[in-house]
Amino acid sequence: MESFMLPLGIWPTPAPPPSSSPYQRVVFISFDGMHQFDLERIIAQNSSSNFAKIAAGGIMYSNTRTSSPSDSLPATASIFTGAAPRTHGIFWEQMWDRSLYTGGTNCEGPVGGLCDYSEACDLNNTLLSGGNGFNLTYLPHQKTSWGACQPVLPHDFLLVNTIFEVGRGNGIYTAYADKHLSYEFVNGPSGTGLSEGYFPEIASVANTLRAQQAWDDLHWSALKNWTLGQYLNGTENPAGGPSLYAANFQAITWAQQNAGYLNAAGTPNASLAQAFATADERLGTFLNVLESSGKLNSTLVLVGSKQGQGPINPHTLQVLNPNAVMNGAGVPVAFFNGEDGGIMYLKNSSDSAKAKSNLLADKKLGISWILAGDEVQAAGFGSPTLNSRTPDLVIGVKTGILWNDGFEFEDHGGFAAQDLNVPLLAYSPGLSSKGMTVSQMVSTRSIASSMLQALGLPTSQLQGYALGEAPLLPSLFDTA
Repeated sequence: MESFMLPLGIWPTPAPPPSSSPYQRVVFISFDGMHQFDLERIIAQNSSSNFAKIAAGGIMYSNTRTSSPSDSLPATASIFTGAAPRTHGIFWEQMWDRSLYTGGTNCEGPVGGLCDYSEACDLNNTLLSGGNGFNLTYLPHQKTSWGACQPVLPHDFLLVNTIFEVGRGNGIYTAYADKHLSYEFVNGPSGTGLSEGYFPEIASVANTLRAQQAWDDLHWSALKNWTLGQYLNGTENPAGGPSLYAANFQAITWAQQNAGYLNAAGTPNASLAQAFATADERLGTFLNVLESSGKLNSTLVLVGSKQGQGPINPHTLQVLNPNAVMNGAGVPVAFFNGEDGGIMYLKNSSDSAKAKSNLLADKKLGISWILAGDEVQAAGFGSPTLNSRTPDLVIGVKTGILWNDGFEFEDHGGFAAQDLNVPLLAYSPGLSSKGMTVSQMVSTRSIASSMLQALGLPTSQLQGYALGEAPLLPSLFDTA
């Protein structure tokens, strides 16, 4: 276990939020992989569940959409920058940048390189600590204006600031926990947005539900200690703990991938049902920590998911080799990444139309639709010509299709409802809109601006909000 602590003195001395702020702390909890239909099923089947309790005492945003693509890294970036992938610059954990160089090339040869911010960039991803650092040789590299070749750290890769940078810049103590060392990117371009970060490597954990839940418990412990005004290790924090913090949990997404659902209606397999039940139990324990410490009434709790997963129906599942998609393009491919949807970068962007035609002609690939060239920009992904990270092709799959080298029941990254329609609940005892369901479509990008607003921090300092990509969540700040 490794806690990445920043040197003291970089930012103003941490202080409570302004006295005029609606809340003294705000926390976001992500049950990765969870769908809105999962939340609705849990509430319908168990009205005494903790999910049901906070829905009854809070606001449910029943038509929430995560980022597109819905891979975990861009989804996380959108939540904490309030920006879309075309703006924050992250399209997948493994992607391509036409302006960078693949690690190990010494910035020599043709420009354009792999940007892999998965566990592969750890020094040692078999250890829970990830080896306490990055393999700098493996990271993508950039050539500086003075001719040096230097690695691009995860936070350097992000193009806009995060809520954690806004918080620290205004004297707020911040904290975050996630699954890979690379998720330190939420520090933002400054590299210093987090007062405290915790990134135990999920790839080092045994491939069992019990082990995944034990990993989740590390994050629950972090949330508990932070809430009690302690550092991650449980010692007293003179700053009183974070006012702006968040964490993700992995057991549900693991159970979806390794056990799945029983049918198209989304009835969970026994392992997945257990993962949901444990998540509900742990959520209740965390709420009890807030209440017993006298902090529940002054805390805004946001509960949701970074992304969904699919396919849902195991009876129509087809797992196909992603290499067939690369080969099917019929033109030189720089990089392709696909799971239940995909993105493709070509060595020559002018081949986009030809690649699209070839791929759609091969019915064995499971492709439903493809955006190419100007269609990519028109759909809101940015211009492949002007944006070095925007893919040349954006690819949607047919229902039931999953591209994977091995076998999984589900994965994420795609563009269908199974990926995009995630739950989002806002809860605090003092909310004036108790039990409300907001059915209008909202984006997970709005979590960013709403977390800042909850603490009375200037949303205008968040670039995603200033660009108009992160409006506040509706009804959340209504007064009685």
